[in-house]
This record gives sequence, structure tokens and C-alpha cells, in this order.
Amino acid sequence: MNILQITGGALSVGDKTTNGITRVVIRLSDYYVNHYHDICFNAYLVGKGQNKGAVFSDNMCISDPVDVDSLYHFLKEKHIDVIQSNLSSDHHIKQIPRISDIAHSLNIKLVHCIHFMPCSESVSHGSIEEIRYSLAHSQPILDKIKKWIITIGQPWSASFIKKTLRSKYNDIYSSADKIVVFSEPYIDKYLSVVHESNKKKFETIPNPLTFSNFTQPNDVKYKQKEVLLVSRLQEPQKRVSYALKVWKLVEQDPRLNDWKLTIVGRGEGEPFYHWLVKRYNLKRVFFEGLQDPRPYYERAAIFISTAGYEGWPMVLMEAMPMGCCCLSFDSYDAIHDIIVDGYNGRIIPNNDIKGYAKCLKELMLDEEKRITIGINAIESSHRFSIDIIGKRWHDLFEELTEKVVLPLL
Repeated sequence: MNILQITGGALSVGDKTTNGITRVVIRLSDYYVNHYHDICFNAYLVGKGQNKGAVFSDNMCISDPVDVDSLYHFLKEKHIDVIQSNLSSDHHIKQIPRISDIAHSLNIKLVHCIHFMPCSESVSHGSIEEIRYSLAHSQPILDKIKKWIITIGQPWSASFIKKTLRSKYNDIYSSADKIVVFSEPYIDKYLSVVHESNKKKFETIPNPLTFSNFTQPNDVKYKQKEVLLVSRLQEPQKRVSYALKVWKLVEQDPRLNDWKLTIVGRGEGEPFYHWLVKRYNLKRVFFEGLQDPRPYYERAAIFISTAGYEGWPMVLMEAMPMGCCCLSFDSYDAIHDIIVDGYNGRIIPNNDIKGYAKCLKELMLDEEKRITIGINAIESSHRFSIDIIGKRWHDLFEELTEKVVLPLL
């Protein structure tokens, strides 16, 4: 089977600091090639061509707007059977109907993967701290005030924003042969926007693990007294400011003086977070910048996520196989597909800063419970292995194209 992966930018194989979508697409494509001897190609909408590595047989840059003739000839020349679309930005999604028309003229099936939580565009998080930061640094504050007003005005503001999404969501719904979402409740969220009821249009497939190795259960007890956060450093989605508020309460407990918080990642919110660290007088917060996160997962005992929403958090797919005891706010439906509260992690009611700090401190002080949850995290993460998730994707392709591809022995 010949598969075309369409992405927002050229896929660079081997870059450890790439975003979650890139890591997943490369991981799945590698599985298709090595397990089913498929041929994979990459077409991208922005950026210059990069070293495609061994996964992709060829790639092309699709002009924006899409050049019909160029894409048509590429699809025909490469004998593409199915397209997996991974476009996520509003601007790129506008190109999907044109891509669909070209694909369907050649009897090629189009599967679109929603790499975000439907209706997440209506989730806002504005804070007084951001306004104070902007004032302290003589920065424009109008947008910050607007965001704060929208935040305190939910759910009324969310209802209005949801109405503006209909055209975007309809572009995907009317163009794709199948729409893949990460969690079952996401289907109803999507259908509520487009005012449709056809659930057969959708398939639920979670993201796979991006690492092949797992920490040995016996090694969990040797992890360091380190709390880890790996994230793009920005508000409103990642809400790293919430993590710093939680950590402020942790540092007030003298029993936890031998613990530290390590933050791995970059983003436009980084100066704001450094300012908060000084404002809260935090002493044990360390910013590591953009790094390969694997060594941090391997050594940290606890991993925290304070995101306001996620599609399917790849950081949990990376932390859990490494035996990290993971905590998350109950801020998106898919978290319940990943964490069973108290068994392989902890889920805290959304926005409950004090509750999050209380739960975190309990785990920091209870080594036996922390180790047990870390071991359970390793075992439960096998549900998302590439062999299981990759097969579900490939079965979908075979169903749509009516082609049966036998795996390599």
C-alpha cells in the first residue's frame, strides 16, 4: 500500500526535539514501512525540504493555495492509495477540500486525524498575573485583558466561539472519508459543532507510544526526588503558571526541601514564567530549555501536567513507560482513557490548585505509593504500543481501500 502523510511542515527524521504530531506521524509511518512493507511519502504545506531519512520514499512541498496540477501528478505518479492528513492550523485546514477533490478524482481515500480536542478553541485562560507582567514590562495589555474577560465570561464566551468553528469543522467533515479522533467523547463534541449525527464517519484511535523501551519495574525505586514538567512554554493551553502556583505551595512544606521542579521546553511564555518564579520567590525551579526529554523521564520520580486542554498528551505517552508517577488536571476527556485515578496516576479536578498541591505532596512523601503507581504506569502503557495502535490505523486503511496487506513475518 502506498500512503501519503500530509503535514504542516516537512518531517525531519531523528530530531529529538520535534513536536508531538511530527513524532507520531514518523512513528506510525515507520511502522507501516517495516511491518507491512508499505511505501510512505510526505507532502507538506510550509517550510523547505529536509532530510527525510529512511521512512519516506519521497516528499513534496504543496503550494499554498494548493497547486492542483502538481499534487494531482504527484499522487498519480506515486500510485497513492490513501492519504493521512495531519493538518491542524486553521489556515491549513482550509486547503483540505481542495486536497480532497484531487484525491477523490483519482479514487484515493482521505483520512483526517484531529490532533486536538474538538472545541478546544473555545477554552480560554487569562489571568491577572499576565496583566501584571505586561504592566511591569511596559507591554501592551489590551489582548491580555480581553483574554481575561473571555475567561471569566465562560461558558457564554465558549458558546459564541463554538458557533464560529462550524465552517472549519465542516471543511473536514465534508471532505474526509474518515475522521480519526483520540477519544470517544470527542465525536459528540465534533458533531455538536457541525450539527450532524453520523458517528460512522469517525474512528477512535489513540496516539501510540513514541519510545520503544520501558523502564524496568525494579528500577522505579531508584528514581530521583525530582518533579518534571515537559511542555511548550505558553499560556493558555499548557498553563505552566498553574504548575508554578502548585510548586509555590510545595516549597512552603519544609519536609520537601530535598525535592526540585525541572521544566523542559521552550516557548513564548518563558519570560513570564521566569518572572513568576521571582515573584513567588521559588528556590528549587530549574529551566532546562529545549532538550531531548528522555533522560529526564528516566530519572524523575513524578511527572506533572497542568494543561487546560489536550488532544492526546504525548508527554504522558513518554513519561508513563518510564515509570513516572503522573498527575494531571481533569481538563479534557481523553485523560480518563490514559489514567485510572489512584492506580497508574492521579487526576485532580480542573483548576483546583490547592487540591493538586495536596495530591502532589502526598505522593512526594509516600514513597511506597509513588513506586506502586509508577510500576502500574509502565504496565498500563503497553496498551498504546506501536504494534497495537499501528495495526488499528492500518486496518482502517485496508477497510477503506479494500486492500489486505499481510505483515512481515
